[in-house]
Amino acid sequence: MKGLLKSARELDAYLRRIRREIHRNPEVSGEERETAALVVRELTACGCYEIREHVAGYGVIADLAGSTPGPVTALRADMDALPVAEETGLSFASEKPGKMHACGHDLHTAMLLGAAKLLAERKDEISGTVRLLFQPAEEDPALDGAVGMIRAGALDGVSALFGMHIWPELPAGTFGIRPGEMMAASDHFSVEIKGRGAHGATPHMGHDALLAGCQFVQAVQNIISRDIDPFEPAVITIGEFASGVKYNVLAGTCRLEGTIRSYSAGVRQKIKMRLEDVLSGICCAAGCRGELSYVSGHPAVMNDPLLAGDCLTIAEEIFGTDNTIRLERPTTISEDFSRYTEVVPAAFGFVGATHPGDRVWPLHSCYLSPDEDIMVYGAAMHCAFALAHCSGRQ
Repeated sequence: MKGLLKSARELDAYLRRIRREIHRNPEVSGEERETAALVVRELTACGCYEIREHVAGYGVIADLAGSTPGPVTALRADMDALPVAEETGLSFASEKPGKMHACGHDLHTAMLLGAAKLLAERKDEISGTVRLLFQPAEEDPALDGAVGMIRAGALDGVSALFGMHIWPELPAGTFGIRPGEMMAASDHFSVEIKGRGAHGATPHMGHDALLAGCQFVQAVQNIISRDIDPFEPAVITIGEFASGVKYNVLAGTCRLEGTIRSYSAGVRQKIKMRLEDVLSGICCAAGCRGELSYVSGHPAVMNDPLLAGDCLTIAEEIFGTDNTIRLERPTTISEDFSRYTEVVPAAFGFVGATHPGDRVWPLHSCYLSPDEDIMVYGAAMHCAFALAHCSGRQ
């Protein structure tokens, strides 16, 4: 494994060049044509991958057959950018106004391409097949890139899958993972309340939709504090609220939207039911009518305990024992990698991305600028996981 990291370090200049090429040309979900073409270009140069293009849009699947039959082990990276205007000031900043790799998918793609090179050099060590999944549309739940990849056969025959995400809250050069819950399920809801407008001086002549909306915003927080087991983490956040047309007019309508994060399927369903109950009760008391629209998004990322343990062991050799972290708790951020974890045994880890002493810019920030030094570790980690599960050493 130490030799593997040394080989990855020799790819440092390559990784930076690829990452910067992708970063300059960010493509949002469903538009990853040029990024996919770059991936195919680099895989073709390796000379030993069987490549499928245009999977679930612009996805790419590449198989590397080993010297002897064996299991299929998959590695995944996402490719899409975000509709964010970049403010990093980097010399290789986005050349597309209003679009940016603000979630690190440029690094993810570069790291997996680095692993592709490392694996190609070690083809004779592989028993079975290593499958590389370059996924489009992770950032757009409506497009659901992971589901499209699965439907196209990305997981056919796969016995183990690994993926990772850069994580600004962890120091560069570290790796973190935990068994079980790793990232939260993410649902979206919207509420429309219809009352009856009136003059602000005579509110008794109408039904105040704005007041009902305010009561709903406050009341739904009681779902978390009173309806959910305190040992079951969950979040309800209402981020949009629109009501009223003028200061002296009683609002006849109110619209709000929010997100729910949870880990348990039971908690997820209970929150949905209680939202309906709370809305119905408040609207009844206010003389209004309410309508709830609820969209179930990605489920929780659930790490296979055995594979998570394997990752900790592998990471100790790649990152070092002191830089390998068994995370104590999951994050409430979501990831469509969860779609894969529902189908095959899988593990998803975090690669620390902030140099000690630097300001921590969160994911999706227009200032996000991960430490490029971490890519050699990511490439080595991908390769090491594949070798461990396709060489009889696991």
